[in-house]
Amino acid sequence: MDFKVIFCLFGLMFFVKNIEKLGILNYFAEKMIDFSATSRSLIRNIVLLSFFSSMILTNDVAILTLMPIYLTIIKKFPAMENKIAGAVLLIVAANLGSSFFPFGNPQNLFLFSYFSLSTATFFEWSLILLLFSILVLLISFLLLKKERFLNKLICFQ
Repeated sequence: MDFKVIFCLFGLMFFVKNIEKLGILNYFAEKMIDFSATSRSLIRNIVLLSFFSSMILTNDVAILTLMPIYLTIIKKFPAMENKIAGAVLLIVAANLGSSFFPFGNPQNLFLFSYFSLSTATFFEWSLILLLFSILVLLISFLLLKKERFLNKLICFQ
């Protein structure tokens, strides 16, 4: 067991809980809602944010950072459908997005070094996966029910 990693993750979760108490998660949740007119666009926005941020942060950090924001959002709209689908897509997007850069995912570092890949070869392979991943995510958004946020102003009170 790697206690260093466990303590780092505990520290990250402690940090997220503190920013929730400070109202920062609520602020970002409200901004995400402001940019979205429907539940489908809200899920699309946060899932794509997860996808692209995981390229830089890693998949675990992107999930641990964005999932609390997503949970704050769905608390504001208890009747919203597609809640579970949005959470699943957020996690899937973080894992798919992290595969683009060698440092985004530990498995990429292993593949990059073990097979002595050139940078160009690695990005050529990962670009194909990236484009296919974006296509699958975009198609999956079309399967979500499109609900308008009629009570947008009420949820902020």
